[in-house]
Amino acid sequence: MDEAHCARKHNHIHRAFRGLRERTTALVAMTATPITTKAQDLYIMGQWMGVPNFDDHKEFLELNKEINRANRQDSKALREAGIEGNIIRGVFIGVRNQNTPAMESPTVTRDWMIKMRERFAPHVIRRTIDSVDFAGKKLFGMLPYQEHTLKLQMYDWEMGALRSFAKDLVKENPIASNFYIEFRRSMLHPMLNPKNGGHWKKPESLEKWQNTETTIKLDTLARVVHHHLEKNGRAPLATDDDGKTLTQVPNAQDDDHDYGDDDRIVIYSAFPSSNQAIVDILSLYGIEVIELNGTMTLKKRQAAIDDFRTSTRMSGHRVLIISNVGMVGLNLACANIMVIVDTTWSALDDEQLRGRIFRYPQKKQVHFYRLIALGTPDVFLNNISFDKGQLHSAFVGCAREIRMCKFDFKFYLI
Repeated sequence: MDEAHCARKHNHIHRAFRGLRERTTALVAMTATPITTKAQDLYIMGQWMGVPNFDDHKEFLELNKEINRANRQDSKALREAGIEGNIIRGVFIGVRNQNTPAMESPTVTRDWMIKMRERFAPHVIRRTIDSVDFAGKKLFGMLPYQEHTLKLQMYDWEMGALRSFAKDLVKENPIASNFYIEFRRSMLHPMLNPKNGGHWKKPESLEKWQNTETTIKLDTLARVVHHHLEKNGRAPLATDDDGKTLTQVPNAQDDDHDYGDDDRIVIYSAFPSSNQAIVDILSLYGIEVIELNGTMTLKKRQAAIDDFRTSTRMSGHRVLIISNVGMVGLNLACANIMVIVDTTWSALDDEQLRGRIFRYPQKKQVHFYRLIALGTPDVFLNNISFDKGQLHSAFVGCAREIRMCKFDFKFYLI
């Protein structure tokens, strides 16, 4: 059963999976994200898979009770901390709020994760990029990917607009559920902020864009893409101390090996409604792109993927914009460069995202760029995104003794 985490709730999918398992003599469940949001996900998966010791409903209720109790205590502590201890304060300045009280729920959740990990251990085969065969030879043989975090310093005019919007948002409702979308979209360009009407207008020329209207994230994105499209195997870029100038990574060299295929670039944008700004700015640099979004029919979606996969310097689009919609299972190993414009909320989402291009049969050196605007939610979200990965690590990061347990070949979680 592929994408086994889809049955992580007590619903009709869970019942269907459980019914199929009861009618089989062996079960193989495959997933790259066994824990998507909470510890209960893993317990419920253990139930329908038939893993021993997950059939105790009283224990499941106790799991819910302990985690819910910890969450309530954390909420109470945050209320008592008041504005000074509000987590949202850290979001707007891009760092953690030191006045935020210690949370109890992470400890409770981790304890349960360790307990469940021990139960799953004899029934799990974990395959990673470093997995080897019986002879000790790597299964994939891909080069380790390289990450390049571009720490950007916003221009004064756009930082001023961002601060003004932040003040208005906190004044109106500091815990509004839509603050994330409204605030993050405006970081790409203030005119993308719904409070400003969301009326994006393409600049008249590249000269006008660079001299009067440019924003650091959009312009950096364009320069990175232009750099890698100029020549296959270009050495990666880094930011200078000013947070604006791009320079070649020290000691990095161009890869002049002929792989028989041109380099292609994937751009990740969390907000498809902002894609038009990306398309317009790249076009000012003479770069044509193609999009994948949730409004496309299956036929148009496949046509876009085929266009991208077969593109060359002479024809087709070598730059593709994707979002979260339809990302799972998408094989884009034809590309070797990804620019992450918007940080994901979850380390698991980030892993899924990177897995679109860093996968078999990738032959080239893979580069991931992260555009992080200093002093903004980019920094905060980049940190908490990977804090969420601790939940996943508590499960898959088991000790060697556990990994060496004998396997029961009745069922596997891969």
